[in-house]
Amino acid sequence: MPSQSLPRPISSARHRIGSKSWTDRHAETSRIHPTDIQLSLRLRTPPLRIPFPTIGSWPPRFHPNHCRCKLLPSSSHTHSAVSARNDESDGLPTESKLHNLSNYITKDGNYPVARGGFGEIWKCTFRTDRRSVKVAVKALQVYAADQLGAAKAKKIKRIKRELTICAKLKHANILPVYGYTHGFGPFLAIVSPWAENGNLSDYLEHEGTALTLVRRFEILKDIIAGLQYLHANNIIHGDFNGPNVLIHGDGTACVADFGLSLMYSEVISPSQASWTSTLKGNMRWMAPELLVLEREDGSPTRPSEQSDIFSFGGIILQVLTNKIPYYYLPNDAAIVLCIAKSEKPVRSRYLELPEKYWPIIEQCWSTDPGDRPSTEGADVMIRNEFYALSRSR
Repeated sequence: MPSQSLPRPISSARHRIGSKSWTDRHAETSRIHPTDIQLSLRLRTPPLRIPFPTIGSWPPRFHPNHCRCKLLPSSSHTHSAVSARNDESDGLPTESKLHNLSNYITKDGNYPVARGGFGEIWKCTFRTDRRSVKVAVKALQVYAADQLGAAKAKKIKRIKRELTICAKLKHANILPVYGYTHGFGPFLAIVSPWAENGNLSDYLEHEGTALTLVRRFEILKDIIAGLQYLHANNIIHGDFNGPNVLIHGDGTACVADFGLSLMYSEVISPSQASWTSTLKGNMRWMAPELLVLEREDGSPTRPSEQSDIFSFGGIILQVLTNKIPYYYLPNDAAIVLCIAKSEKPVRSRYLELPEKYWPIIEQCWSTDPGDRPSTEGADVMIRNEFYALSRSR
């Protein structure tokens, strides 16, 4: 679902590369150490971990036991805790609880600002006695059968449980959930910050070639840090793409809509809307194994950490070239045909991409999910390249 961005509740100076180390900047705006949160949305077998070596060692691929590169501390584990008092001082709800914000939300217009596979996004104002801020309200698309008595009550309870888990997530590169509100349809609507610079696709289109390579890797570093945090907490994104990455006013990138595709397919009329049917427009980033509706044992196919990494390969391509995967194909049908035939985006269509980065993308796109890098390995590689580029300036 296309995501709209919102201002961060705690303001900060606009990013200046080189003014402070990345670790220092993000430690100041982080909220809680990821190990303080023990979440589990899905039970699954731990994936095969294949670390990324540094870019200079490409194109060889290393078995985990053969990797001898020195790893920098993971950015997902450098976030210090900040007391809830800091949130309360801004007049905003603490994200550790799921708040009913219905009495504080007003629409900024009569129509939603965006529509997608999961529903509509409304730009709204969240008002308290202390202040008012812009927020995004995400209303889930529903069907007639969803509004029937007992079924509706059960689904509302499930949505609340899922949103409560999301509200506990604390990371600078994850879009927080402030709470929920009524008045946007039969179900709860999700309230999150409004990101002033829009989603990644819009931001790249607006900035164009003005973005330096360092800045592009800074964006990628933020994105993979957010994804690593989700995976460390046993959360699969399931719809990882450019529109679901938001850019705050200070330039920080954050991951949004994590787990929404799974929740939507399982809670909102699953018989009418399988999770793959909600991905219209987002097929360009999708892993090929997700086109198979059932596994060999008859269980439904679901996204995984490895399918998220496949999608991250498309995000790397997009960030480094300003071109989405398969930009030269006119519609989803043509894209699905290519994915089904294991045809990846054509290298010659992305001449602006430095050659040394193509093998990285290719490994993320490995047909065998087990050959794709781990989220931790991808994080190390991206950060090392960012620091190397920053030092060479």
